[in-house]
Amino acid sequence: MAYVRNNLNEVIAELPGVQARVRAVADKTEARIKTAIAPHSKTGYLLSSVGVERASSKDYWVYVGARYAVPLNYGFVHNWTKERVEGLHFIKGVIYG
Repeated sequence: MAYVRNNLNEVIAELPGVQARVRAVADKTEARIKTAIAPHSKTGYLLSSVGVERASSKDYWVYVGARYAVPLNYGFVHNWTKERVEGLHFIKGVIYG
């Protein structure tokens, strides 16, 4: 029977080149999100709010910091007309292709 170490993820994260690859994937994801939302960023604030930040010693976050990013992504109900405005689903599109 095979044995799998409990801390296998930590062992792999310490291998040479893994940290560089994790950062490269985070940078690529950031670029893809910026490409997806560029046509919808009229003032540039939404576009400039996308970034990469170190989450831990072995991982990175890719974030969209604009307050209105969630309703823009998932959709919302208009305050005055009460009509449903469909979201752009740019985050899901970037992550899942």
